[in-house]
Amino acid sequence: MFKKGDLFFLNEKGILLFRYVAGENGIIMSDPYLLFESDDESETQIIEFYGYDILIKDRLFKEIPEKFLMRVIKDEEDAK
Repeated sequence: MFKKGDLFFLNEKGILLFRYVAGENGIIMSDPYLLFESDDESETQIIEFYGYDILIKDRLFKEIPEKFLMRVIKDEEDAK
């Protein structure tokens, strides 16, 4: 889990996804908060997950799921 103020670096996938922003790193701008996903037309359960607001190169992105961040951020082991 991340916390407000954490600095992160994008991996190759992240750089490709955020290529129009032209940033390679960012900052977590919020503490984790709960997001919900549900399908009103079906009987399925509501899915809960954590989201964050992130800042990359002067652009604020809101409600970014934690699982997505884990896929586009460099691991500490990769940074060595």
